[in-house]
Amino acid sequence: MVEINPFRALRYQEGKSESWGSVIAPPYDVIDPEEQDRLHQLSPYNVVRLILGKRQSEAPEHESWYYSAKRDYESWRRNGILVQDASPALYVIEHRFEADGRPCARLGFTALLELRDDVMQHVHRHEQTLSGPKADRTRLLETIPANLESIFCVYPDDGGQIQGKLREITGRQSPTAQATVMKKEEIRLWAVVDTGIIHAVKRHLSAAAVLIADGHHRFEVAYNQRHRYKVVMSHFVSMGDPALVVHPIHRFIPWQDAQVRSKLETVCDIKVCENREAALRWLTTQQDPGRFGWSHKGKVYTASVKPEQLDAWLASPSVPTPMASLDVSILHGLILPAIGVPHEAVRYHADASRVEREAAQSPAGMAWFLRALALTTVYKLASNGMVLPPKSTYFYPKVWSGLTINPLT
Repeated sequence: MVEINPFRALRYQEGKSESWGSVIAPPYDVIDPEEQDRLHQLSPYNVVRLILGKRQSEAPEHESWYYSAKRDYESWRRNGILVQDASPALYVIEHRFEADGRPCARLGFTALLELRDDVMQHVHRHEQTLSGPKADRTRLLETIPANLESIFCVYPDDGGQIQGKLREITGRQSPTAQATVMKKEEIRLWAVVDTGIIHAVKRHLSAAAVLIADGHHRFEVAYNQRHRYKVVMSHFVSMGDPALVVHPIHRFIPWQDAQVRSKLETVCDIKVCENREAALRWLTTQQDPGRFGWSHKGKVYTASVKPEQLDAWLASPSVPTPMASLDVSILHGLILPAIGVPHEAVRYHADASRVEREAAQSPAGMAWFLRALALTTVYKLASNGMVLPPKSTYFYPKVWSGLTINPLT
């Protein structure tokens, strides 16, 4: 069973810090150096200082960013910047944004997920993790005993029962806090202490299995530390929410090989395309597996795995058979090995224009554009114990950090 509970969150105290929008931030793993500088300039209390401090490469151990983050965290609590709520609550969060030109309002709630020994039977992971980020998040947890960011989970909600209850709350109560972020997105939060609502949500989750949408590294770190800290702060969104958007994550590969195109043409049929937008539009019309956009030396192409190559791969894949027809599996298991690219050379980004730009700026770089995976497909595979390659999905938008913090001491 999935056991969740309300909690007394640490939250930014109105009047003690700048506006809420100046102190919250995207999660640490999507913040590039330019965005990090911008967030630092927004406020001396921005949560980025806790989740992704400025690294000082030549500083002694006690001056590393982890300890700087610890000093800020303790100072902000001591000086009333972060204040713990008086009563345990579920924190309902609405994120308004645009996706593909349409307005969306994703609704979810944040609670504590109990890290029971059997939790892995009911909390499904769908992506492989990497040792570097796990070591980093472990070090941060050891330095600051708190859940500074939520993991992001989705749950089945047939008929929208829980979604309806959350909508009732947002319709009849004024938000506890709200902010405009990224110039045109809006985040609103309600601290819900109604025991009837809380019990209804707890009962529903106790009979469900949830999928980790984002935060696999943080979840594994929390699970490995469950002998010390028995909970992890988690944000839950109904799989039936029409604003639950899943984007693909594209690939940039800075690879020096004058023969890369000729090697690729042994595996794929390549056709010149007008531009990236046309390639992405073409992808949306394709149903067969093994279809990609490819950019190399300033030109954009469509790439379709040759039928005989695809048949051979599907007959004897290097991944479990149910995963073999996924584009990410075909790219990483068939195409990249065929052209001699090691997995560690791959870089990932959800912004297709960015990977195209990086490929164009690299003398021999290439970009790969992928289609999005269906959420139902991801959930089914994960519930059967299958794990996709890293960076297979991008649940958009991310759950922002600093909305709530869970102190573990």
